[in-house]
Amino acid sequence: MNSPRGTIVCGPSYPYDSNQRTCFTDDRAKIFAWPSRGGIVVLDEAEAIDYEFLGLDPLDPPMKRLTDDSEEDAFCQRLLLLGAKWWDSEARYSIVLEIEIGAQEGCRVDSAFVLSKQPPPTMREKRLIKAGWPSTGGVWISEFDTTWAGVDEEENLIDWDENLGRLRMTRTMDERCTMLRHRFRGTFYPDLKTYRGYGFFNAWEEKELGEVGPLLHPDETRDIWHKAYTSHP
Repeated sequence: MNSPRGTIVCGPSYPYDSNQRTCFTDDRAKIFAWPSRGGIVVLDEAEAIDYEFLGLDPLDPPMKRLTDDSEEDAFCQRLLLLGAKWWDSEARYSIVLEIEIGAQEGCRVDSAFVLSKQPPPTMREKRLIKAGWPSTGGVWISEFDTTWAGVDEEENLIDWDENLGRLRMTRTMDERCTMLRHRFRGTFYPDLKTYRGYGFFNAWEEKELGEVGPLLHPDETRDIWHKAYTSHP
């Protein structure tokens, strides 16, 4: 059937932006990075201190990723030091985010991925983690269980809404470290290699698979989405 004159016919809009570096919402900033081995690294709740740690201007951050894979990999490693999570794919990140904000079982995230058909969030995916790097060396890390995907550690919960505002008021990494130590039950690690928690701090040296499946490159995620979209009547 011919389209009426003046009508623009186009294909479906792909739901992910695989070149994105920074995303601003009403109440937060997010930083994305794209490992050459697959998946996506995301720092939710990014603050000005985090941008400065990464060598970026928080008032004018880059909106797109680096085009050189080796440089992007170096950025990924730096971002992991802040407690960022390494997700299996853009789709997996979106799925868990939907669960976190209260999506109902069976709700569709996009044409290819349905919540009821996905594995539940793993401990690493639902963990709440903050890190601070003091000027004197070492690293302070605070990590907590969360309630939105079931509680595994009753003794390791925190009223995050009440305390996040205080943490956002810190102006330097040293101030953040003080806050993590005194208000967020932080643990000090003179050497990050001794860390044995659920964070992805040391994942670059060891990670080859995703949390619930393979690490997907953006083109692989796109192919899965497109095949599912075009298979629908």
